[in-house]
Amino acid sequence: MNALLIYLIVLRIVHIAGGTAWLGGAIIYGMFVEPTVKATAPGSQQFMHYFIVRRHYPTYMTVTSLATILSGALLLWHSSSGLDPHWLTSGPGVILTIGSVLGIIALCMGLFIMSPIAKRMMGLGQAIQAAGGPPLPEQMNELHQLETKLSQVGRTEFMLMLGSLLTMATARYWLF
Repeated sequence: MNALLIYLIVLRIVHIAGGTAWLGGAIIYGMFVEPTVKATAPGSQQFMHYFIVRRHYPTYMTVTSLATILSGALLLWHSSSGLDPHWLTSGPGVILTIGSVLGIIALCMGLFIMSPIAKRMMGLGQAIQAAGGPPLPEQMNELHQLETKLSQVGRTEFMLMLGSLLTMATARYWLF
């Protein structure tokens, strides 16, 4: 087995495993963690703190998303012979490019929108806890707004990830 073949196999494993872990993390969060946290609030603050700080959920999502995108970019580079326009305009090329763009947008949403919102929520939660009393009405209002925005962005990111998965899984069959 030559080195190029081993390289491509490793990239494909990293891409598929990373994408599975990334999308799986989003599914678990959206279907189980978020609804449970909402249903058990305000007692869920300790759980979320543990989930985010001790279990490193944001780090997990960042690492799996970056591994997926970087390995995918290298696979696309190889498959397209260095982004050859003729290949990129073929059916599989167009569909893989669409899937790549959807994945990159999802990554950017996670890094540049969701992560800052989550950090602000954690900071607000720590400030409320440090005050030792019940949260002020404006703190609760801000927390609710942040939760709503995080949930909306999370659903959008999930749909982008799902679109990316579906396009990449079917790209070879698009012949036009």
